[in-house]
Amino acid sequence: MGQGPTDKDAFGMLLGWKADPAGEKIALLMQSTSKVVDSSEDVREYRYFMTKQQAVQLGNYLYELAGETAPKRKRGWMERLFGG
Repeated sequence: MGQGPTDKDAFGMLLGWKADPAGEKIALLMQSTSKVVDSSEDVREYRYFMTKQQAVQLGNYLYELAGETAPKRKRGWMERLFGG
């Protein structure tokens, strides 16, 4: 990573996030702060675009770090009926 005036603020607490489809990509908005939030100016927003594969890899990585397993997709009634 490059060094710049904001490197000292390169860490903080995650406040929230939002993800939306963006064509073939995922648009991820993350909000964080490095201090107690007194006003909206204390909240930083970072926007990322990632491929769907990157989103899956990130999700799986976070599940692994948390010691959890990703939820399994429930099979539909036709799949259950016909063993698909």
